[in-house]
Amino acid sequence: MLSKSTFAGAAALLAAPIVVIAGTLAQPTLSDDAATQVAAFTVHRGPMIAGMTLRTTGLILLIAGTVWLALTLAPRAPRLAMAGGVLGVLGSLVVLFESGVGAAAPAIVDTLDRAQATAVLDHINTGPISALDPLSILGDVGIALLGIAVARAGAPRWAAAAIVIGALGEGAGFATGTKALVIISFALLFAGLLQAVRTLVTRAAPQPAAEAAPQAAAVS
Repeated sequence: MLSKSTFAGAAALLAAPIVVIAGTLAQPTLSDDAATQVAAFTVHRGPMIAGMTLRTTGLILLIAGTVWLALTLAPRAPRLAMAGGVLGVLGSLVVLFESGVGAAAPAIVDTLDRAQATAVLDHINTGPISALDPLSILGDVGIALLGIAVARAGAPRWAAAAIVIGALGEGAGFATGTKALVIISFALLFAGLLQAVRTLVTRAAPQPAAEAAPQAAAVS
């Protein structure tokens, strides 16, 4: 039977891609262009806010799941697990901070006219916060490293490849505002993580008594 921490960590890890996919589908645009954002919030305010909320929720779940995955992989691939866990969480925290700043967009669009709102959002998108963008890539690299560690822990190579490609692909998708790439990448990530969780949970499960008894007798 799975421990509560294992169940919670694995559930968070697997739920994260699904929630992000739902948020991406709900949000009309992923563009960082200020004028496009203002138009989207003006015409599709509800779906934009729902998409942003779901993506932020998925990011929080991903942080929790990344911590669990790194700790679970540590005994089998300590260096990769530590590097992947630290980079994955650090990069995700940067994205979470940027999402928090971006959460002010609906209020800005509601309060100001289009021209003013566009100018303010453009200043936010291209201002000091944009300097953090390179750090957000660390999250994708961290997840990719954990994917490699998963293979060393006994998971199939295709699962590791799906995690690596999915992690790097979704980063590219968000950077270019390409919804299809984001969705496909997170679907790949989910498939790889699902197989990784199966492998880790199966190997961590205690051996049934019925199987352990004959082995003990053979040794004696």
